[in-house]
This record gives sequence, structure tokens and C-alpha cells, in this order.
Amino acid sequence: MLFTALCNRSFCGTRQFHVVNYNKSWTEAQKYCRENFTDLATIENQEEMNAVKAAINGSSGLFWIGLKIYTSWIWSDGSNSSYRNWSIGKPDNLVGDNCVQLLNESGYSWNDAGCIWGSPFICYKEIPLILIKEKKTWREALRYCRENHVDLVSVHTEGIQRWVETVARNASTDNVWVGLRHTCAQGFWFWVSGSTICYQNWAPGNGTGVEDCSNGERSGAVQSGSKQWISLLENQTLNFICTESDGETRTSVISCWKYLDLPSDTEPVLNPDCFFSEF
Repeated sequence: MLFTALCNRSFCGTRQFHVVNYNKSWTEAQKYCRENFTDLATIENQEEMNAVKAAINGSSGLFWIGLKIYTSWIWSDGSNSSYRNWSIGKPDNLVGDNCVQLLNESGYSWNDAGCIWGSPFICYKEIPLILIKEKKTWREALRYCRENHVDLVSVHTEGIQRWVETVARNASTDNVWVGLRHTCAQGFWFWVSGSTICYQNWAPGNGTGVEDCSNGERSGAVQSGSKQWISLLENQTLNFICTESDGETRTSVISCWKYLDLPSDTEPVLNPDCFFSEF
């Protein structure tokens, strides 16, 4: 992958920050970020500033971020944030084409400089997940996500797992519901998106043996500490993670897992026509 040697990454909230070690003007950097990520970095609070510092990881030099002056300071993605982290005496170049760099010698505080100069830069990529800090049963969480977002998150890949880990660290419960479900009638785990489980991150003693269904159906959660998956009774009330991406269509999800809205004593049944498909 191209960015392996060029970028460091750090997560914060819904943004994943990437440091790209190419020397480019601000405009060139903006174009690069928009083509390969989401945009040049927007930094809206101290938590995000700390995440950017973690991504830079002590590297020396100057780094473009997405702030530029027009008639006022505007972020590249149009975000309306008043957060600033200026170096002492900055900004001091308020005439002409000026953009913002991070200065490593001043703790990565902000400096305004001519946008034409070549410099490494920081991009961000939006994470299409949202942590809901309400406490709901698994079924309630599923219904909430489908009514208000897209679905409970299905963790198909290590990349999605990393997003989940980032979002889950802000949870107010020890475990967080995801779209992982066990069917006692058929004896296996699956994602509510209808896809099989290929990538796995089970905690020891979970998910790989015969489940105890004597007290009801079981669903999957992520531990907010270890970030591994565990099997829990569905009636526990936890925070949960919804996806905001349209990658998994609501129509396909409902057709695959069509009985989840029935009373809790009804055994849910998968649609075999779509279970072994990726959506």
C-alpha cells in the first residue's frame, strides 16, 4: 500500500489523521488529500490537536493543515471551528496568500506562512461510525441504528476493527454492542449485514465453541478495554456503535435478517438466499 512508508496515522473522534511526507504547496497538499483521503486536516478541539501530535510522532519540520485566510480564516473542508493553537505572536502575515503550518520547535503550535512553500502535510479521513452513549439491549440498539443511521456496525476487516477500537474508547460502558449475532437454531455467528465472519478478533473463551442458549439468544460486543469481541446475553444494556456509511444498504440488511423486529421469544431466522453474500 502506497501510504505505508509515507504516513503515520492517529485516530480521534470521527477523523483519522495521516502525515504525508511529500513536500507540496498548500494547494497541492489540499488536492492530494482530497484525492487520497477526505481533505487537509481540520482541527476542531484540543483532543484532535493531541491526535495530530500523536500522528506526527515527534517528527521535525513544518506541516500544512487545512486552515487558510481568505477574508477570514477558513478550513479547507468548510468546517466552522473557532479552535486555534497559534504560536506566540501569530498570526502575523495577514496580507496575501497565507496558510497554516504546524511548527515542531514550538510544540506543533500554529504558524501562518505563504501557501506556495513546499512542506509535508496532514490529511484526514472520516470514520463512518458513531458511538451512541445510550444504554440499550442488543435488539434496541439494532433498531435505533436502523431508524437513525444505517445499521449496527459489522466488523468485516482489520481496518474497521481499528475504527471500532477508536470509537469504543469513549464508551461509558465496559462493553459496546456491535452487529454480531448468534443463532441458537443454526448454531453459528454472523454479521447483521448478512455476511459471514472471516476476520475474527474473539477474546479467549468466546465465540469459538458451543454457545449456552439456555437463557436466551446471544450477541457480540467489543470490550472497551481489550477491544476484543465477547459473547453476551442480548438483554444486557450497553452503549453501541452505528455505521453512517451507505456501503451496506438497508434493503439488503433487512432482507437478510428479517425477523429481528418480532417479539423477543420468537426465534430469528436468517434468509439463506442472501446469507453467504457480501453487501
